[in-house]
Amino acid sequence: MLVRATAILLTLAALAGGGTAAYTVRPGDTLSGIAARLGVSLRALADANGITDPDRVLAGRSLRVPAAAGAPAAPATRADVAAQLEGTARRYGWSAAFVKALAWQESGWNQGVRSPAGAVGVMQVMPGTGRFVSRHLVGRSLDLAHTADNIEAGVAFLDYLYRLTGRDPELTLAGYYQGLASVRRHGMHDGTRRYVANVLALRERFR
Repeated sequence: MLVRATAILLTLAALAGGGTAAYTVRPGDTLSGIAARLGVSLRALADANGITDPDRVLAGRSLRVPAAAGAPAAPATRADVAAQLEGTARRYGWSAAFVKALAWQESGWNQGVRSPAGAVGVMQVMPGTGRFVSRHLVGRSLDLAHTADNIEAGVAFLDYLYRLTGRDPELTLAGYYQGLASVRRHGMHDGTRRYVANVLALRERFR
């Protein structure tokens, strides 16, 4: 069975010697999500298992994990983040260029970014938004400190706003930045208009 879903269910078993671990792929797993949780790069996990297409992983397969289970997650490389943005965009039916542009505007693809207001990670998701997305949009608990979950939360919320705005990309971006209730009540602030213009310009760069 080919798996492209979002839920991550972890079952680790230590292998004898070598400091590696085994992971059995469950329905709903994504390779990028597994890598983020186990503290290895997407590239390292794919290379260790001879996987050439990170979007194709079979349920029931046992993966070799080239790091000790439970080790602190290594910072995702820019290539890792790009791959996760592209994969998540595809699953939600979004242009990868659009999602990558939004993430670049928000954080420069840096999971370590924290805003003064409390927004977190690559997609600069507020904790309250993360809880809303977890409960009402994706049906599982998302950890915004993990790159894969952060991207999942941001793209799921973007898609939600897109539907609320009648599929208007500029209004969707304005809602992501300013808050849709505020946009509807007060219109776009000048800073919001600049934000929307910047993301749309970046989209062309990432095509």
